Amino acid sequence: MIKKFIIILIIFITFFSNQVFADWEKFGETDSATYYINFNETSYDDKYVYYWILTDYFKAQENSILTEKYSSKKVYKQTDCKRFRTSAMQIILYKNQMSEGNILINESYKESSFTTPIFESIGFEELEQICSHTER
Repeated sequence: MIKKFIIILIIFITFFSNQVFADWEKFGETDSATYYINFNETSYDDKYVYYWILTDYFKAQENSILTEKYSSKKVYKQTDCKRFRTSAMQIILYKNQMSEGNILINESYKESSFTTPIFESIGFEELEQICSHTER
């Protein structure tokens, strides 16, 4: 009986752990975090590409308005590939890694200013990845 339970538990954990991380593709790493992009939830309009970025920190981060530390951040982006610039539309901070656990902050922005990433930065790599993906 216990043996059956353990086998079912292992199958269940294996199946669902793969489902949780299946849509995130790693595109970069720095000294402080690993960066992922979700190509499966990408959408487009005449001017912009919309997509999610996940930052998974190696060490929990502090924020001046939070009492708890956060370990991951998801950002919904609006990107103009023609001008190579991007803007954050939504930011979600999570207590645990890989956007798991309690949501500590969930902020949406109707209007956010566009920025152009610095050459060879993680932001530059992000735009190269998403813009080359949209050209396919």
